[in-house]
Amino acid sequence: MSNTIATDSLFSSEERDALYMLVGMIVPASATYGVPGADDEVIFADILDSARANEGQIRKGIDYGMSCGLGGDLSLEQLQSELEGHPTMTPVVSLVMQCYYRDDRVMASLQMEPRAPFPKGFEVPEGDWSMLDAVQKRGKIWRDA
Repeated sequence: MSNTIATDSLFSSEERDALYMLVGMIVPASATYGVPGADDEVIFADILDSARANEGQIRKGIDYGMSCGLGGDLSLEQLQSELEGHPTMTPVVSLVMQCYYRDDRVMASLQMEPRAPFPKGFEVPEGDWSMLDAVQKRGKIWRDA
């Protein structure tokens, strides 16, 4: 039995169903790599919980998906074409990515220790510092307080 009561839910059942379909399209499961999709029960629960922080923007993405025919007669390719790159989908995609890469199974599939990045941190290879030359040449762009 779920610990969630009806009044705890951010979204209607139709909105949850639409979001479930959206997240499954954004990150589908892969048997090749042995990873779940974003519509996995655990990951989707995290998505629903994390949506509270940006409910209005997530709702706009869901509404846009529903207005494009999500769950309707459009083929998957047609629907993806309608949704891809649309600004209302950006918060939904961002939320899905955050929650997906928090999942221990996904991190393990990337051969990364499933843990928080701090306090141990992660090794980052030395980069090409010359990429910052243009910023350094620009000079001071702030005023002293």
